[in-house]
Amino acid sequence: MTPILEAQDLTKRYHDFTLADISFEIPPGSVVAFFGPTGAGKTTLMKLLAHQIPAGSGTVRVFGLGYGDRETEIKNRIGYVPQDPLFYRDRSVEFNARFAASFYERWDGGAFYRMLDAFKVSREKTVKRLSRGQKTLLSIALALSHGADLLILDEPTAGLDVILRRMILERLRAFAADGERAVVVSSHITDGLENIAEYVHFLDEGRLTLRSEKDELQARWKRIHFKDGALPPDLVGQLSDVRRQPFGSSGLARDFQAMRERLAAGIASGDVKVENAPLDDILIAMHKGD
Repeated sequence: MTPILEAQDLTKRYHDFTLADISFEIPPGSVVAFFGPTGAGKTTLMKLLAHQIPAGSGTVRVFGLGYGDRETEIKNRIGYVPQDPLFYRDRSVEFNARFAASFYERWDGGAFYRMLDAFKVSREKTVKRLSRGQKTLLSIALALSHGADLLILDEPTAGLDVILRRMILERLRAFAADGERAVVVSSHITDGLENIAEYVHFLDEGRLTLRSEKDELQARWKRIHFKDGALPPDLVGQLSDVRRQPFGSSGLARDFQAMRERLAAGIASGDVKVENAPLDDILIAMHKGD
């Protein structure tokens, strides 16, 4: 099966930052999340994938095609939502939509205006009168209204309230549900994205330090709750992020399967309990090197 998007040894250098040797594949029908702290290189990577900036070295192939000779064709099939969308600020939402529509062969004005209504963004307002969140919603509506086969979104839920955030995430999940399209999204927070992403990538200081299916990641990482004395000291020493709690302690197991047998007696007695580790906890532990 041909990946919808493939990056190979992708590198971009600035005077004070380098995004280095990024390689991954994104299969059809998937939602792929790139997480990382502020300054990790997420925005640079999204711009490279959407060919908004040139790479220093390495390649990006989309739908099996290279940007070099098929850029117009590729971009007609991509919906790109940058972190800071660019619009004609002094013109109306409707003017900006008509301008954007002129670039796409499969523009669906009806779908666009239905989304504006759902997002409660006025088509008559000038863009400069929109909040940051409303500008993001406008950008998302544009990206979803021209029959795209791939969405590339940089911090798409920033500045949105919980209701709109959930609405956007459900639309992203539905977009990839046909098994033929895909979503690539970057964020510095996992809120909501952990529920729709099948693949989790972690960027840290310009390096891709994690590529994993989410289910595999959560099978390895577990939060272990244990009563005082229930675990031998050497096993406690293998846990990270150990926290004192009212009736015992808890810690993160990086490789639950490796210690499962030694935990079995405590689990059977009720002195040890195991739960899926929140994605936030896993990524913070990785960032700290725990």
